[in-house]
Amino acid sequence: METLRTFKLTKRKLVSLGLLMMALLLASCGSDKAGGAKESSKTEGGENTSVMVGDSRSRDYVTIHRGQNFGKVSSGIYGMLDSVEEAEAWDQTIREAIKMPGIMDVREPDYDAVIHFNGKSTSIHLWLDPDSKRGMFTYITDTGTGYRLTEKSTAQIKERIGQLRYTFEQAVDNGDVVFGLGEIANREIWDEFVMEVKKKNSASVQLTSYTKEGDPIFNDLEYDHQGKVFKHRLDTTHDTMGMPTKSVEFCKELVAEETEQGIEYRLNGCGEGYAQESETFHVMFPFNKTIQNN
Repeated sequence: METLRTFKLTKRKLVSLGLLMMALLLASCGSDKAGGAKESSKTEGGENTSVMVGDSRSRDYVTIHRGQNFGKVSSGIYGMLDSVEEAEAWDQTIREAIKMPGIMDVREPDYDAVIHFNGKSTSIHLWLDPDSKRGMFTYITDTGTGYRLTEKSTAQIKERIGQLRYTFEQAVDNGDVVFGLGEIANREIWDEFVMEVKKKNSASVQLTSYTKEGDPIFNDLEYDHQGKVFKHRLDTTHDTMGMPTKSVEFCKELVAEETEQGIEYRLNGCGEGYAQESETFHVMFPFNKTIQNN
């Protein structure tokens, strides 16, 4: 009888231990799946990726941004290509590109693209010269290595981006100072920019105006407090009825003048020797033409 009692007690302990181990195992599996944990990695091409761990998957899509800097994706989404087919096509475009020899020495990119496909994201700088049949890109994390796109891929990408429309509402949501027909949105953002400049703090702002056809024209202004200089970018390449132009100038002074119509802002101290007035930056804020972004 003593032996039997000992056997029964030992069996109960084994069963309890087994149940405890199963509970711990299930809890461990659940923690792997919960929350969609992410793990950063790099592939051989130096691409900037974010890989999903476990069974969690993000939806597939591509975001397009106007290229303005090297080494990071520009803030504000210009447009979104929201389908599995689009994401897969962009992923294939990258894989079919040919690595270019040497180290790249190029101007600022035309666009940035972030491809979310099959559980990972890839960020690239993109150049699409309208006079060239083949575009190129670099990974955000390796701007010195270029990859040449095929003619077919270049044509497809130009068509896809060309179909995007940067609307007044989207510009407002992105925090642009927006000049529409008879109205101005986010005026307070411009006032904040001017205030930061007066405080000698670095600051930036994007001003977006619209043609009668609804095409955007971009003026990007960036103040560097260390160099005490303004960098002004003008981009009219999205104006389908105008002359596509991209220009960059550096100026020393932002001048404000109150007129009968409103407050006029100009850039002075530009060009060679910082002795000229800007020919491309002229902003007027008429009285009683401002709307707030609610």
